[in-house]
Amino acid sequence: MNYEQTLQEKVALCLTLQGAKETFPFDNKMHALTIGGKIFALIHMYHGDLFVSVKCQPEKIDQLRDEYQSIIPGYHLNKKHWITLVINEKYDVEPKIEMALIQNSYQLIFDKLPKKAQYTVKFSTND
Repeated sequence: MNYEQTLQEKVALCLTLQGAKETFPFDNKMHALTIGGKIFALIHMYHGDLFVSVKCQPEKIDQLRDEYQSIIPGYHLNKKHWITLVINEKYDVEPKIEMALIQNSYQLIFDKLPKKAQYTVKFSTND
């Protein structure tokens, strides 16, 4: 599996969401996907695996972790609100579920934005 290509595909997937932007606030290897200046996904390589971290409702986290071995507590994040998908040869999360988790994270962050920022996002264009 070409993890660099997969990383770029995951970033591109996130960038299809309205108003999503890619930033590098930590270093040039940690891709932070933001909406209204707030992070909804972090994507980076770690020890040969690809990590995709997203926000999630606390009540869903245990169920997801029980169902998928590739979902772990948020790596270096608040484990009550974040999960990390570890993409490697044992990855067991279906693409449909993965996209739903990314969209859910995006929506959780969007819903917490001030109304003015939400308005700006709704009428922005992804260039």
